[in-house]
Amino acid sequence: MNVFRFRHFQIQQQHAALKVGTDSMVLGTLCHWDSPGKLLDIGTGTGVLTLMCAQRFPFEEIIGLEISEEAFLDAQINAWNNPFTSRILIVNQAIQNYWPEFQFDAIISNPPFFENSFKNPDKQKSLARHTDSLTFSELLDAISRLLSPAGKAWIILPFEAHEAFVQHADQKNLFPANLITIFGKPGKQTRTIVSLRKQQTNVQESSFCIRDEYRNYTEEYKELTKEFHNRKL
Repeated sequence: MNVFRFRHFQIQQQHAALKVGTDSMVLGTLCHWDSPGKLLDIGTGTGVLTLMCAQRFPFEEIIGLEISEEAFLDAQINAWNNPFTSRILIVNQAIQNYWPEFQFDAIISNPPFFENSFKNPDKQKSLARHTDSLTFSELLDAISRLLSPAGKAWIILPFEAHEAFVQHADQKNLFPANLITIFGKPGKQTRTIVSLRKQQTNVQESSFCIRDEYRNYTEEYKELTKEFHNRKL
């Protein structure tokens, strides 16, 4: 599917290795900020999280950063062809080399997270899926450098990786504010959404289930994503 149609915009994904998926849907709908100003989307891919956040929040500026030239092409097209285009800038650059003169109140990322696994022969898919291009340490260094003192960063991770990620974040003085366990189906933890801040705070823990035991979308998932899907689930 080269075009994924949302209710208020559509995502061109002809060139990007990774297409719109459930990870982006749950992260883009469960993230939240109290005082949004500038948003940085690290590894924006097709730009789907950038556009979802632009729809939900009145950010004055949103920058989507993407290392892959192919995904950048799609993200650029999507940034131009949506109702929020005046607030969005897509940058073809690695986060390790991105040093703006300002910080961000909000950061979001659906990072590459396949570690120590067989590499896909498609170089673009491998770049998008593996931490070789962006290790957890490099991602946390970037968040520490670019997040404003009162800001919050939201990241989605494999369930089995989140504890090590949070411990690593602690070493860089980044502390969890939210931990949301994502169940693909009842009893099957698949992802964890983590929010990080620069100040220690009480951690709000919750869970969310995408499909029921019959593989149908749960009512909570349909309610959460109803402002994005352009069809009845």
